[in-house]
Amino acid sequence: MDNQAVIYQVTQQPTRKTGVANIAQALAHAGVTSRTTLIAWERAGKYPKRVSLGGGRVGWRWSDLYAWSDNLTAKEG
Repeated sequence: MDNQAVIYQVTQQPTRKTGVANIAQALAHAGVTSRTTLIAWERAGKYPKRVSLGGGRVGWRWSDLYAWSDNLTAKEG
């Protein structure tokens, strides 16, 4: 048999962030500019819930945001 070189194509997925996202990062990830929209989605169960960071600060777990965006489906029409 011939010794043929095998070429492997390596695909690298984008690195996913870990930890907690702030409001600006959550807005950018969701693709919206309105905090009101994000909070309304959250209250309607269409967006992950915030977590308390203490001192009146909140954020979103990156793992929850990625799970949310991975489960989005395209609308027809």
